Formats: sequence, structure tokens, C-alpha cells
Amino acid sequence: MTVTNVIVQIERAEVTLPAPDLTILLEGRSTPPQFPLTIFGPILSKWASEAACGAGSPVDYVAGSLLAVGSALIGNSRRIAPWNSWKEPSALWIGLVGDPSSGKSPSLDPMLSVIRVIEKDMADAFEDDYKKWEKDLLLSQCAKKKWEDEVVKAYSSKGHIPAKPEEANEPPESIRPRILVSDSSSEKLGLLLSVHNKGLLNFRDELSGWVGSFDRYGGKGADRAFWIESYGGRSYTIDRVKHQLPIRIPYLLSSIMGGIQPDRLSGLMNGADDGLVARFLWFWPSPIPPFRPYIQADHELILEAMKRLSGLTVSSEVEAGPRVIPLEKDAADFFQKWRETHYVAEQNVSGLLKSSYGKAPGHLLRLALNLEFLWWSVKPEEPEPEYIRTQAIEAAALLIDSYFKPMAERVFGDAAISEEERLAATLARYIVKTKPELINVRDVYRNARLEGLRSPHKVTIAVESLVEANWLLPLAVCTKGRPRNDYKVNPRLWEVLKT
Repeated sequence: MTVTNVIVQIERAEVTLPAPDLTILLEGRSTPPQFPLTIFGPILSKWASEAACGAGSPVDYVAGSLLAVGSALIGNSRRIAPWNSWKEPSALWIGLVGDPSSGKSPSLDPMLSVIRVIEKDMADAFEDDYKKWEKDLLLSQCAKKKWEDEVVKAYSSKGHIPAKPEEANEPPESIRPRILVSDSSSEKLGLLLSVHNKGLLNFRDELSGWVGSFDRYGGKGADRAFWIESYGGRSYTIDRVKHQLPIRIPYLLSSIMGGIQPDRLSGLMNGADDGLVARFLWFWPSPIPPFRPYIQADHELILEAMKRLSGLTVSSEVEAGPRVIPLEKDAADFFQKWRETHYVAEQNVSGLLKSSYGKAPGHLLRLALNLEFLWWSVKPEEPEPEYIRTQAIEAAALLIDSYFKPMAERVFGDAAISEEERLAATLARYIVKTKPELINVRDVYRNARLEGLRSPHKVTIAVESLVEANWLLPLAVCTKGRPRNDYKVNPRLWEVLKT
């Protein structure tokens, strides 16, 4: 009997086929929450909505990019303090989850373009500064050579050894102003942060590649530890043999923004829970069908707003530190009551989700700081905030409770399900995307190149799960005595997906 004959027989019996179980696509995850766009205020909410429309993407991704870029531009210039013993910087780590066609990249373009314009403006005087540095460097080298000759002469004549003159010291190199970095090692980022004391934004198109690059030059976990440190904005020192002097960083602070595909989430969460993944605020909206943009956002408005944030300065006195913005009394009272309620909820979760819940109070404060200054950025007539108001704390709490907590459950659901469920969901999404009539085990592991499905054993596990879920129908056909491992896709799948 041929494969074609078996398929014909199955098609004749389609009326009796059971409906496929579509819940396998969810991998135990809940429906994504709706982003509460009004927390940005009327001006920025309107811009974000129009920017998402122009990009043809969910508004969640635009909102994530606005928070990430805003937090990087505030950087080390300001910190929030609910009370004297607790201070949080502005930095946010934003993770954008979605398939390659989900619209992540177009939705990020407006904010990335803003950064590039601001960087260009910051670097207008760089060429002249660099030429001056080259001249001063040459003069210092000449002075050093003259001093060295005098030392040799004095030593030979057993005379007085002259002290090294100030002009013989090399001037610090003029560094091009930066906001954005994309593929820097921890050591290179440390060098940049040693001169960019406001902090930087690390943008990675693929977060799994970022994590995979850790310790590529050795280090036994040093890179991962460095990035975890960069969340707190504390002082940091790097000692390397190739550097004569230690690299001293007054405030090690980096915001992060990056994307990741759903199939690669499990790889990001492997290993010990050291808090790296829990530091991220996750955005994973449902995909939307393609549509023709019908409106254009006012990108000049957002550019001017971000320039205002960029203009916030860091004190030149390291001892003074960033300017601390306290909470209003009512805001501090609200925050404490929220912490008490949140603490009770935290006792009922475990694993990575518990780790994420543990970071939520700090996330709330950082979000409140960013929201207060984002609201200020679009109102140039208003003076800089001296306090974090209750409405900023309430808006940040709304974000945490209604969006980021449910989103963390959706993201970390991948860590809670079995390998069998995960592999089956990966193959199910491949079937929905490619719409094949047949699935062959060998073709999948050799040609499909799916995450986790690179061996016959793993593909077989996924296939058997899909057979149980009525997605696939086994074809027990042999060619010259050897099974082909062909499986017919249940024709009812396409009917069920339409409903």
C-alpha cells in the first residue's frame, strides 16, 4: 500500500476524525494582558498609539521601547527614594517576545532613530575635541621624551633626577559621546561606562545571542555577573593584566532592550536562577493581522521630549552622586501598603516567577521615576520634578499588577511545563505556519531547524504528543521493510483554527 492510498482512505473518513486540541499551542500560558496605555498620559499615549499604527505592530512593543530609551536617557542623573535607606536608579531591562513577523523591529525604529539623532547632536564637537586631543597627545609625548633624556643624562652624571613634569602625562583620550551599544563585551562596556557616567542602553536584536556570548573569551561566569551588577548602578572596578591601571566606573548602570523568539525562551531560562532573567520586564502581546497604516505619529514631538531627558546631567562630583528624588508622603504610604499586599501574593508563587515577584517593588519604583520624568518631558513649560507624586506610584503599581505580573506568568510558563509539552508546541506552531499535508520525522530534524527538535528522539517525542492531541494521524506504511515515519496532518485542524 502506498502513502497516497493511505491518505485517500483517511480523507474518505474525515467526517469521523476528532478535533485537534488547540490548547497545545498555549504551552500552559495565559492570554496576554492589554497594555494600559493611559499610564503615559494623554500626549505620550497618543504618540505611542499612532507610532504602533504606523509600524503595523502591537502597541506593547512601542511602549517597551519608550520605557527603555527614556530610562537610559535619565540614567545616572536621577534616582528615586521611597525613604532614606532605599534608592533605585532609572535603568529598565525590557524583553520583547515575538516571532520574526510580529512587528518588533518596525515598532522599535522610532525610538532608535531618536537615539541616533541625539547621539549625532552630542558628537557635533567631537571632531574638534579629537583633533585637540591628538595635538595634546603629541606634545605630551615630546615632553615625556625630553624628560626621559634628562633622566638618562642625570643618571649618567650621577646628578639630580628631575621629576616628571605635568605636561609629560598623556591626556585622557577624547571619546565619542554614546548612548547606544549593541555588541560590546563586558570589558569594552566597562571602558565606555568609565567615561560615560550617565550610563548606556544595550540594544540586542536577539537576547538569546546576548546571553550566549557571555564568557566567549573565558571568565567562568564573569560576564553574567558583570551584567547583573550593571542593573544596580553602583561603583565597579575592572582589573585586567593588559591594562596598566584599573578601570574605575563610578556608576555601573546599563538599561537593556532586546527581542527574543518564543521558541528560544526556554534556553534563556536554563541554568541557575541568579536573578538575570527576573530583572527583565516582559512584553509578549498577541500578534495582529497585517494592515495598512492609516496615521503617522509626530516623531518630532518624541524627539524633543527625549532631548529634554538627555539634557539631565550627572554631578561632576562623584561623591555627590546622582540627584535623589524622594516620594511625596502620600506616595510613600501608598507604596508601603502595596508592598504588604504584594508580599502576601509572593508567598504563593515559586521558581522563576517568585524571583520575578521579588524584583517587583524595585521595578515599581523605577517605573514611577521614569513615568514622572516622561510626563515632564512633554511639558517644557514645567520645572523639573522635585518629588515623585502619588499618581506616578499608582500608575506604576497599575503597570505591575495589571500587566507585568500576568506577563511574567505567561513568559515563565515555559519554565514550568514539561519538555514534552514544549517540543510538541514548537512542532505545532511549525505546522500552523507551513501548513504541510504530511510530517516526516527525518525531514523535521534535518531540514526544519526548529529549536529543540534537532534529533530523531526529540522529534519523535513531539510527534507522539501531537498524535495524542489529534493533530497528527500515523501512517503505518513501510517501503522495502523500513518505516517512513510519515504522519498525516489532521485535515480538521484548518477548520478548527478558523473558528
